[in-house]
Amino acid sequence: MKTLYLIRHGVAQHNVLFESFGKRVFFDERYYDTHLTCEGHGQSFKLGEELGKRDYNDIDLVLTSSLTRTLETTHNIFKDFKKPIIALDILKEYPQGLQTINKRGLKTELEVLFPIIDFSHLKSERDFMWNPARVETMDELNSRINGFKKFISGRDEKKIAVVGHSSFIGQFKDNHIGLLENGDKELLHCHPYEYIFH
Repeated sequence: MKTLYLIRHGVAQHNVLFESFGKRVFFDERYYDTHLTCEGHGQSFKLGEELGKRDYNDIDLVLTSSLTRTLETTHNIFKDFKKPIIALDILKEYPQGLQTINKRGLKTELEVLFPIIDFSHLKSERDFMWNPARVETMDELNSRINGFKKFISGRDEKKIAVVGHSSFIGQFKDNHIGLLENGDKELLHCHPYEYIFH
C-alpha cells in the first residue's frame, strides 16, 4: 500500500484564457506547452511553504508531468526537496493530440530549465506522444494510467507526491474527468488530494 498526494498544477495561461475565449484556446498554435501565471506561481510557492514546514510530509518521491506548467509547479513546491524528483511523459494531460497546450518542449531544454528534476525517463528529445492528426482516445488515456500504476508499483517508496493535470488525475483517482464546459467542478489548483494506492 502506498499513499499518493495528487497535486494539480497552479493556474496556467490557458486556464485564464479559457474564461474569455473558451476551448479554442487549447488548439491555438500561439500556446504550446503553456506556463504558469503569476497566480499559479504564487499558489505553488504557498503549497511549498506549507509542505516544507512539515518536512514535506515525509514524502519519499516526487513524480511530475513533463509539461512546463507542472514542471514549474514542481520546482516551486519542491525546490528544497532532497529526494528524487522524476518527470514522466505518461503523466501529461489528456488529450495527447491536437491541443497544442499539451505538447511538451524539447527534453534538453527542459533539463536546463529544471536541473533539480530527473528527465532520464523521457524516451525521446521531441514529444512523439502528442499526435498532430487526432485526439487521444479514452482507451489510450487508460493505457497510460495503467502504465503509471505499474511504474508506481515498481518503486519502493511509500509516500509519493504526483504533480499533474486535472483530467489525468480525475480519471486516475475517480474514473471521471470533471470539465467546466460540462458544468462540473474541476480539481483545485495546488491542492494535495490524498489517495491510497494498493
